[in-house]
Amino acid sequence: MNRREACKQVALLSGALFSTNVFTSSASAEMLYQKNGPQPFYLFTKVLQWLPLEDVPRAVQDMGFSGVDLPVRENGFFDVNEMAAKLPAIIAESENLGLHTPVLTTNMNVNRMQEMEEFLKTLSGEGIQHYRMGYLSFQSKDIMGELKKLNGQLKKAAELHDKYGVTGHYQNHAGARIGGSVWEIYHMLEDIDPNHIGIQFDLRHATVEGFRSYENVFHLVKDKIKSFDLKDFVWGNPKGTGDVPVNVPLGDGNVKFELLKEHPHWEDEQMPKILHVEYDLGGAEHGHKDPSIPPQRILSAISKDVEVYASLFA
Repeated sequence: MNRREACKQVALLSGALFSTNVFTSSASAEMLYQKNGPQPFYLFTKVLQWLPLEDVPRAVQDMGFSGVDLPVRENGFFDVNEMAAKLPAIIAESENLGLHTPVLTTNMNVNRMQEMEEFLKTLSGEGIQHYRMGYLSFQSKDIMGELKKLNGQLKKAAELHDKYGVTGHYQNHAGARIGGSVWEIYHMLEDIDPNHIGIQFDLRHATVEGFRSYENVFHLVKDKIKSFDLKDFVWGNPKGTGDVPVNVPLGDGNVKFELLKEHPHWEDEQMPKILHVEYDLGGAEHGHKDPSIPPQRILSAISKDVEVYASLFA
């Protein structure tokens, strides 16, 4: 099935699967968003890269989200060098539907400082206030020495973010890259205003890396958190080589989401809450443009996650 045919199926499907979510006004949309839990509630749309880009805002709205988190990177909908040409239409469509201004997920970081000012200038000009930064990796075994060096580089980057009124978010992500341990981000962002560069806090990844200490790191960095990623996992042994984290639908796993309610700004409408759909959906979860399962199964799974989000936080 090609992407245009998939889009036609989505259009036909929306009347049946999401009939209560077809909005006639921004007021009715707002009522649904509030019903679905704390706002703004975004979908990380890597899972929808099989759709034509222009159809993504409507699909996101029909599932009950209030905004689009758009992958803007080499393996996303488009790369940062195409933003000037492709962002305005997505922003305009989001505004037309009454959605929040999109947030972006990118590969931009201090290794691309020569591009940073033009990048931030473009975001600011389009009214985008939040984006996720690209991951950084350790280059040696001198962990604290590298974090101290990066702290200096990020302070310079933070000055540019302040200039353009844009907040960069660095995500904690389980693994060997910087930020596998939340403590690494704590040191890396020391004395940096989180309104310039803060943390996109991922409780799933924090739980994997600190199965009994995730609450400690949450409280350690909560004043630096500027957005939340929402996803779930269980421990499993799918390849017979030892237990690993296996992604599952929201609410089916080990993540104790009630902890997030302890954040003083959890319900703040300036604090993006972003659903990540990373369990098996025929490759859609990896951003594949030709997933092996029908569109309705993908959309039904995401919609169930929305219902779970509402039950957890509404």
